[in-house]
Amino acid sequence: MTSAPQLLIVSATRHQEDAFWSESLLGRSLALQAHAGYGHCISYANTNALALAYNRGLDQASDASVVVFCHDDLWLGDEPLAPQLAAALERFDLVGVAGNRRRDAGAQAWWLKADGSAWDWPNLVGGLRHGSPWAAQLQTYGPSPAPASLLDGVFLAGRAGQLRDAGLRFDPTFPFHLYDLDLCRSAEQAGLRLGVWPLNLIHASGGAAFTQSWKACVVLYRQKWGPPKLEPGGANPSETNPSKKEPGPDALRWQYAIARAHQVLEQWPQALAAYDAVLALEPNHVRALVSRALVLHQLDRRSEAMASLEAALAIDPANATALANRARLLLLLEDGARAESALRSALVQQPDDVDLLFRLAALVGHQKRPVEAIELWRQLLRQDRGHLPALLNLGGLLMEAEQFPLARSAFLRVLKQEPNHSQALFGLGQCQEATGDAEAALATYTRGLDLDPADLNLLTMAESMRLGLCLWDDYDARMHQLGNRLEQGLDAGDPVPMAVPMRLLSFPIPLELPRRVATCHASEIAAAMAPLGLGRPANPARPKAGPALKPPSSPEGRPLRIGYLSADFRCHAMGGLIHGLFAQHDRSRCRPIGYMLSSSRDRFTRSVAKGCERLRDVSQLGSEALAKQIQADGIDVLVDLMGYTHQGRPSVLALRPAPLQLLYLGYPGSMGAPFIDGVVADKWLIPPELERGYSEPVLRLPWAFLCSAPLPADPGEPLPPAPTRAGLGIGLEQMVFACFNRPDKFDPHRFDAWMEILQAVPDSVLLLVVSNPSSQGRLRQRAQACGVEQERLIFAAKTPAAQFPDLCRLADLFLDTGHYGAGATGAMALQAGLPLLTCPGEHFVSRMGASLCASVQMDELICPTPEDYVERAIALGRDRGELHKRRQTLLDQGANLPLFDTAGWVRHWEDLLLSLQT
Repeated sequence: MTSAPQLLIVSATRHQEDAFWSESLLGRSLALQAHAGYGHCISYANTNALALAYNRGLDQASDASVVVFCHDDLWLGDEPLAPQLAAALERFDLVGVAGNRRRDAGAQAWWLKADGSAWDWPNLVGGLRHGSPWAAQLQTYGPSPAPASLLDGVFLAGRAGQLRDAGLRFDPTFPFHLYDLDLCRSAEQAGLRLGVWPLNLIHASGGAAFTQSWKACVVLYRQKWGPPKLEPGGANPSETNPSKKEPGPDALRWQYAIARAHQVLEQWPQALAAYDAVLALEPNHVRALVSRALVLHQLDRRSEAMASLEAALAIDPANATALANRARLLLLLEDGARAESALRSALVQQPDDVDLLFRLAALVGHQKRPVEAIELWRQLLRQDRGHLPALLNLGGLLMEAEQFPLARSAFLRVLKQEPNHSQALFGLGQCQEATGDAEAALATYTRGLDLDPADLNLLTMAESMRLGLCLWDDYDARMHQLGNRLEQGLDAGDPVPMAVPMRLLSFPIPLELPRRVATCHASEIAAAMAPLGLGRPANPARPKAGPALKPPSSPEGRPLRIGYLSADFRCHAMGGLIHGLFAQHDRSRCRPIGYMLSSSRDRFTRSVAKGCERLRDVSQLGSEALAKQIQADGIDVLVDLMGYTHQGRPSVLALRPAPLQLLYLGYPGSMGAPFIDGVVADKWLIPPELERGYSEPVLRLPWAFLCSAPLPADPGEPLPPAPTRAGLGIGLEQMVFACFNRPDKFDPHRFDAWMEILQAVPDSVLLLVVSNPSSQGRLRQRAQACGVEQERLIFAAKTPAAQFPDLCRLADLFLDTGHYGAGATGAMALQAGLPLLTCPGEHFVSRMGASLCASVQMDELICPTPEDYVERAIALGRDRGELHKRRQTLLDQGANLPLFDTAGWVRHWEDLLLSLQT
């Protein structure tokens, strides 16, 4: 009786190791007691040819062992295999469970007739069950045991030493299909006996014949074992030498088929050699040139790939495939201009090609040409209405264009197909927020977070919404968690969410964290725009102190050309602050040129235009075109008034259109960008000890980081009735504390401090501008919980800019918010005569009030601690006479105070800019 041999099970699986043992049929059956003693050589997470895994197992097996090659979806049955295989290998040298007794020329599978028309009955032998261990059906092909010429590769077994001595190897040319036929041919040549044996196995699948990869393997199998006899060619009648032969069409077609087969199987070196062989037979073979280019691209030989496509187009200039592939290759080479031209040429031949439309729309959008991109996405969607990436891109561009209903429709179309699509939920939430439906936006962001708690985009937006709605439960813990999540993501190198930079400024997180996030964004922007570079080198390594920055000097005697880049030359907080700045420039020293990123126009726009040498509407220009315009204008210093705010265009600055580029006013933080050469501030806004929060050198003005000019007159503007104390239910003698900052700047700690102040100042009230009824209710509830009557909170409607001074006249003292304080609102309040009490923190956004107070010479209203803030507010609240004096000082001496001395401020600003030249 034959003793049971040692078995080595060899297989390959796409599963990771743990999943193989828990999920695959082979792994689970190997865990059975009947098979527990086998050795195994498993290639986990395998993406290579099956032949490589099988050869590795054959090399590892001892001479005396039986090596079993099998698929990972095979159940080995309930009985030990070793005794059964010992008996089988007494009769045969290579054993399977199913096969064919004959091997006809041109055979394509063990079970198929040579002509491929049907099963090769009655020549089949063996049998195999199909299904699962709980529901399997036996498929009997013929007698078993029985000799065979071809075996099914689902299970093959032999003695390792004998197989090696016979020189048997699995050929990697056949990654998964026909490797079994190839091995059987090699075994037959070596004189080995092949046969089938009845084994109680179960196969979970039925194979995968007639696929593209299977057909490719058939071609290569025929090439190896029985290539067709082809006529090499006949005399070419055009040749003067009749003995010279041209390749026959059959030979050319066969060589091309071999090349295509290698390409389908991703055997790139072999495919390249085969296409070169085609071109040796026919140098003008366009399809071979085009396919050869694809192969060269896979081999990372892109310049050669481009040359192959150019050769194809020289023969056939209208070849649609060559045009399309040339365009795709140019995109990979980051040659945007030539890629766009190539895409448009390809679309002339294939106007309905969705992939080409997608690539062109994405390229145009990437170059910040939103109007063209929107039309291209719509063109694509006319071809494929449900194209999710197109809908998402269209929605994002429509959001940027402030076409919120259309953007909302695009995102809803995505969610109709995929209700849990996180990017669409994010976009829908943005639309809801932009149209004032904060509760709906929070619900949408929260739904997205429930689906994906790790999404930092959604988390940041949800926390921002909670601030705006005064939802302060677990505030400190949530802020701490948000900071930790962002820091962990940065440390791990995770992609930083695009919503973060501006929103992050609202949260009390470590000072360095917003800078680190901004740096990631700046790196992405710089990399995206690098292929469009205008040829201007980046500024040399920058020192931490600004005055050493020296852009190329302007021609001697020419005034400095200053470009101002903004979308807010209009009725906006920014427009209200800077509209009067431009007219104060000394034209003998500086020439201001404005670049409007928004087409909106009003009285503020007219004021800006009047003060600028030129005000260009560049809202429809792409980033490259805008950068070229700035460069053509000869701008010496480009001042970005936007940063990462909505409608900001940092991509333009990444192209370096000006030798010196500064960040000022519009973005209250660091951009973390190598293309920003300095951030403009003052000693209060960014003192030296806090420079660690900024990547840019800090350029300090001698007073005030901003100036505040009177609002331009517009007598034709219809206004509602001005607010009054009586109209709001406030007594004439009551002490009115006020905060006119947005509610998303509120936090529970500062609100509780306000309640402490109200309790200490009898008959005082707090005047707020909060329009959301739910937010009003939450604030009243918290006031009551602090022991303050709800009626002492007064809510005023948001007023037009022209009536904001009327609102300020109703209050006695402006109480600044905590982490994110008053900026433009504080400046306008001071201009209206309302004193401001502030308590600066570390962040730019928390220190704007301190700079404003210092610029109206009221440093004593800058409180060093929250406790001091409460004490001073109480003291001032009990002395309305003192507050009245301060109001009169602001009103009577306003023109002499630095904050309101626009002409003086501009002189300092020009001095700073000119000092950088010298």
